[in-house]
Amino acid sequence: MMQTGKNILVTRPDHQSKNLCKLIEQQGWHAIRFPVIDIQAKPLSTKDIQRIQNIEQYQKVIFVSVNAVNFALQLINGKIDRLQKLTCIAVGKASYHALSASGLSHVLMPEQGFNSEAILAMPEMQVLSGQSCLIIRGEGGRELLADSLRERGARVDYLEVYKRVLPITDNKIIDAYLLQKTLSAILIYSGDALKNLVKMLVKEDFNKHLLNIPLIVISQRVQIMAKTIGFKNIIIADEASDAAMINALLNGEECG
Repeated sequence: MMQTGKNILVTRPDHQSKNLCKLIEQQGWHAIRFPVIDIQAKPLSTKDIQRIQNIEQYQKVIFVSVNAVNFALQLINGKIDRLQKLTCIAVGKASYHALSASGLSHVLMPEQGFNSEAILAMPEMQVLSGQSCLIIRGEGGRELLADSLRERGARVDYLEVYKRVLPITDNKIIDAYLLQKTLSAILIYSGDALKNLVKMLVKEDFNKHLLNIPLIVISQRVQIMAKTIGFKNIIIADEASDAAMINALLNGEECG
């Protein structure tokens, strides 16, 4: 179990890190904010605008992240009534709570898991012949969900409402922690975050120590990426929630 006074590197975007930092500090640890992703609205194409204007044509609307929820609600000006008759599906708990808090009365979420595979396992997603599905997400990403839904007979469109960019930031403080070997763990919420972390921090002098710092990740897919990069101590949280990341820190024997 981790002792008090540990330094935990928080890599979430600034607007999503407040609760996580609070949970870290409640344990007596020190939360070091170092966003490795900046979330920005993505310019919309003519097709994107048409899909927003005609969103009622879809039987199922899938939100892959809480950012997808927030940016999409801005685009429809918070007019939740436009979504009430549709089947709205949230990939994870944060997306589910954001949709419910907006006023949607019936939101579906996988009973187990928080990824494309979990969505595809839902009973409601098995027979889709003649149905139209809209996947609301950030720019880029996996094609598994859309490809599988099409194989099941659905017509599938994307609405990419945000993009992830590499922040412009001063690394000097983090460089100091690396030189002093005083970082106790790094929290990573996505494959993109991991890639950006490496771009921002990897220098020849720091490589060995950085790769030995315990890394808390949200999925086996990100764990595999981290292993490929060379991280030695990787712990997978039970789910992609802040509480689960804290539990992974508490339960990780290597973090003691």
